[in-house]
Amino acid sequence: MAGLSLIVPIEAHEKRPETLVKALATKPGIDLEIIVVPASVEIATREDLASLASIDPRVRIAIPPTAALSPLSLWSHGIDAAKSDWLSVVRPDDIFEPEALTVAEFVKGKLGSVDSIGWNALQINPTAEPGKASSVAIPTKYDIAELNKTEMLKAFYLWEGSTNVPKMPFGLFHAIISRELAETIAGSIRAADREHGLAQWEWAARTVLMGEKFAFCSRPLSVLNTKPFETPAQPLIRSDFPFHAGLGLTAGIAEIQFSVFAEMGALWTGSQENFIRATIFDCMFETDPRAFNDKCNAYYRALQKWEGGAHASLFKPQFAGERPLDKRRGLHGNLLMIDRHIAGARNAQEFYNIIRNFLVPIGLICGGQAV
Repeated sequence: MAGLSLIVPIEAHEKRPETLVKALATKPGIDLEIIVVPASVEIATREDLASLASIDPRVRIAIPPTAALSPLSLWSHGIDAAKSDWLSVVRPDDIFEPEALTVAEFVKGKLGSVDSIGWNALQINPTAEPGKASSVAIPTKYDIAELNKTEMLKAFYLWEGSTNVPKMPFGLFHAIISRELAETIAGSIRAADREHGLAQWEWAARTVLMGEKFAFCSRPLSVLNTKPFETPAQPLIRSDFPFHAGLGLTAGIAEIQFSVFAEMGALWTGSQENFIRATIFDCMFETDPRAFNDKCNAYYRALQKWEGGAHASLFKPQFAGERPLDKRRGLHGNLLMIDRHIAGARNAQEFYNIIRNFLVPIGLICGGQAV
């Protein structure tokens, strides 16, 4: 049985995963399987996918029996096809440190058992122009610590310290989860008949609720290309809750939280002030005045319906427009600020290929030798 299954779902608009597979192939001794899950037979028969096994024999193509209805069903099929003790999901144009498996095994030996392992997953805007992009903050710390579940529940479900999204490094996307918990969560999603586009947050919500032990590695182990939130054409809308992904990302996460609680027969109310602050952030991230006003109006209408409109008066977003870029360089506390386009890096994969040369080696973090 392979130690880690890296699931790479591919939808019609996704780029080819050749660069990702080549990067993973640089560590042939890692007990890794790469599960490529195309959303349709048409994608599966593309020549570039068929040739992936020639790059790395650990690649397997797992074709769903029917066209995937959503990213959630695509991820679930990848879990069904995987054979590993540990699982993770990345997109084909992201980058992933194959030695993350070493971290997982080290944590398991240290804690006895662990349900999910998270880390500082860096984010790169692939469309940013040189000279018109913020610096990237690289954590200089590399400790691995167990995090308290209660604090994680507060951070996620009570939106403590959040921006427009809760602080949550655990789940399946750019994190590692145990097979046992992954199968439990996948079963709960199927039983609830959930089909939507916010798979990352659906898995995060259930991971922190159903898992017991969580560990966090300060060293970055992956980088992802950021994508602007796209309002789904058919968001999940509940008759008993006014927030949904059609309003914005914050509202979509709130719908997930409400629904997960409803499955348990409980009522999610969030922390009203924290959640409304998150909706304000979601609006203020809009840099176009018309888009800002439209989103504010939609959120305000939903807040008037939520708990009788008792908290709508707290919703007071102000248009901020384009925010100034943070172009600091050098060491600032525990963060190393570097140029987003260092050495000409255009995307997540090129960026990590450069910065991994001055990140602390995984072997040293886990008590072994530098690799």
